Amino acid sequence: MPTDTITAVEIARRAWRRRVLRVGGIIQGCFAVFWFVRGGLALGTQFGTAMAIVLGGGALVALVLGIRATAGLAPRPAGADAKRLERSITVATVVELVAAFVLPAIVIAVGRSDLTLPSIAITIGPLLLWIDHVLHSTRYRVVGWALTIGPVVLAIALSGTALVVTTGLTAGALLLFSATSGFGHLARERDVEPMVE
Repeated sequence: MPTDTITAVEIARRAWRRRVLRVGGIIQGCFAVFWFVRGGLALGTQFGTAMAIVLGGGALVALVLGIRATAGLAPRPAGADAKRLERSITVATVVELVAAFVLPAIVIAVGRSDLTLPSIAITIGPLLLWIDHVLHSTRYRVVGWALTIGPVVLAIALSGTALVVTTGLTAGALLLFSATSGFGHLARERDVEPMVE
């Protein structure tokens, strides 16, 4: 009986890992576009606008290609174990969304609007770490720690426009890496079980 239970949980975990690589990758790709555009436009120059267009456009192309390459590869997992994992991931995502609104409001209220982007970025890291904890995804662990610690380091080292630009471009690059590497992994492993990261 214990062996059957472990097997069922692991099957559900693998199915959700695939689902998160695709759906999470789409969400991360969308946010990568946002972060690149926001970081580039923060420069307030023609170079910044060009950077926003090139990086944001490149991320958008990568997102579209990833969506097409992984179409139909990660259906929503079914079963009791899958539902428990889904509930855990959903709750963590809702907590992250609430934090992404609350933290920026706090830093703006204390007169540090340059900390708005770092305060949003820092909420993404713990979510990715939680997903790694639940699904055992090394990719999310690495990017999660980078997005948890990185904004703090940047906020200590920089301020003003430099902080906004650096945070935007760095967060965009990390999220694009996570999304595209996940799409690539899922596409390569379409016929392979179990999927190992």
